[in-house]
Amino acid sequence: MESLEQRILEALKKIRDPITGTATLFAEAHIAVQDLGEGVVRILFIPTNPYSPTALTQAEAVKTVARKVPGVKRVIIDCRNHIMAQLITDRLNTT
Repeated sequence: MESLEQRILEALKKIRDPITGTATLFAEAHIAVQDLGEGVVRILFIPTNPYSPTALTQAEAVKTVARKVPGVKRVIIDCRNHIMAQLITDRLNTT
């Protein structure tokens, strides 16, 4: 049986760029998933471009998709290496 982290990573591979239709998430960001127990996961989201204008949108998509994975009750996003990292982290973890 796959771990929760593996199931989330598999689900995230399905995220597509709305314009090109390609799966570019893992080319544009480093992502690490940590199972904290009881359905709570922490996702480290590190955009490769610290000035990427799509980082917030991508992080929102990551959280939305991860929430839909069976067994996930809460997703905590931790954004790093971006000019708006703290804003992205705060915004996605207060909702």
